[in-house]
Amino acid sequence: MTDLNFPHIIYKDGASFKEWGLHHGKSFKGAIAELAAIRKDLMLKKNPSLKSKLSELAMEQFNCTKLFAPHLAQELEGIAQGAEVDLVDIVILNNYTDFRDIELPEEGCSTIHLHSQNQQVSGQTWDMHQSAKNYLCTIEIPASKEGPKMHVLSLVGCLGLMGVSDTGLFIGVNNINTENARAGLIWPALVRRTLEHPCFNSMRETLVNAPVTSGHNYLISSVGQSEHWEIAPSAKAMVGKTNDSSLGKTFHTNHCLGDELKLIEQKTAQSSTTFNRYSLLEKKIGQCETYEDLINLLGDHDGHPKSICSHFASGAQDPSMTCGGGVYDHLTKRLFFWRGCKVYDDNYEERELTF
Repeated sequence: MTDLNFPHIIYKDGASFKEWGLHHGKSFKGAIAELAAIRKDLMLKKNPSLKSKLSELAMEQFNCTKLFAPHLAQELEGIAQGAEVDLVDIVILNNYTDFRDIELPEEGCSTIHLHSQNQQVSGQTWDMHQSAKNYLCTIEIPASKEGPKMHVLSLVGCLGLMGVSDTGLFIGVNNINTENARAGLIWPALVRRTLEHPCFNSMRETLVNAPVTSGHNYLISSVGQSEHWEIAPSAKAMVGKTNDSSLGKTFHTNHCLGDELKLIEQKTAQSSTTFNRYSLLEKKIGQCETYEDLINLLGDHDGHPKSICSHFASGAQDPSMTCGGGVYDHLTKRLFFWRGCKVYDDNYEERELTF
């Protein structure tokens, strides 16, 4: 398995989205093919019945994405073309968690926002199947006619897992397991599309009206405000909020908090660590005040292996581990991304960026 050492991909200013995708795909051709094969294999081992409908479901998701954000669909086509892999495989690589949620669960991730008079910080862990860790990257996307410059945490071959724009908009994502999943939008395209907006209100409008495939909690924030939204194909609810008049600290793991979402939650498919991490965050969030504090909290190992930086794989129905994460300070515009675990991984990497 290739270890890419957490590359920082820089898209060329003035190039088209298709050209960005081609550059991305060509630069990481072998690794993208590897990761796509790993994700397809994991998905089909869990649910062989998907095999006969793989292409059909993938193209439904791609066509939905093409209607939602044509320029991002062009970037996906460019990645597939540059990497010389089938577009179906790129859809699976990008929409793996949602694709599987049509029948199956996925674990992981904790999202947090801190809002005080002097601090406004957002962040999250990214918990995935451990095979994804070696393929994590960051992408620097220049301003275009579609939106401002942005930095995203991603996987090679993927549009983006979480990110921040030059206008100070942040989006983080964690999975929830809900009923009624259906072929819809490729969710990394939703991450990128929301970051293209000029303000928080239009970002929220796009997010809550998107034709999603499956359930996620989204943390969106900007200077002065933050919201946690649980969104599934058949229901949505805001489950956390801060603003300059209502300061506080909000967080989410992988179980539903909204009453309407609880009614459609697949409780048998919940993350094996979600309540452990939630309890740890309840216990520790009071001492978390700053950008540095949040970075340290997201790397915390109290309760290991069911810790905030999660290492619980043995016996889990769908093993996942903290493969990386990101923290953004809205007031200083400092952005910190990491790959792996600083304590347990020999190949840990970190990167601090600014706008």
